Amino acid sequence: MAQARGLRIRQHERWEIELPVEFVVCDEHRLQVRFSSVSAAVDDGGLRGTSIDISPGGLALASRQFVPRSCEGVVRVFETTPIGTRGDGTPILQLIFEQPAKVRRVRMISHDPLYKVGLSFLDLDPQMEQKIAALQALTPHGTTEREATRRRADE
Repeated sequence: MAQARGLRIRQHERWEIELPVEFVVCDEHRLQVRFSSVSAAVDDGGLRGTSIDISPGGLALASRQFVPRSCEGVVRVFETTPIGTRGDGTPILQLIFEQPAKVRRVRMISHDPLYKVGLSFLDLDPQMEQKIAALQALTPHGTTEREATRRRADE
């Protein structure tokens, strides 16, 4: 993220795209960040959620688990249509991409609880802009965050 007089400024347009997402905490942070086995977590070191918006520089996801700021890990984005089913009945999803990421923002958006977790991509993949463009083409409802805000204001 660019900085201007102490403010962080986004460098990329964000697109509202809802896809299944996993965030797996890196080994260095696993001792401090663990998830309960009774939660919707992947395991004690990762969580599942849904993307809210995606850009070439990062994404926001909705999760029932709290993740602290500055936590690092790998975010995985999946297609929505299952390609199979595991023995326990959970769907098997096709991986679209995975990218190292860092938690930049965490905000409770519902008292269920539900958190909006803002991630920035680390070690940016040079092909990320093409991957996001491909996601926009796959998602007919993908709109920019700015367009979605305008649309909600008009309703």
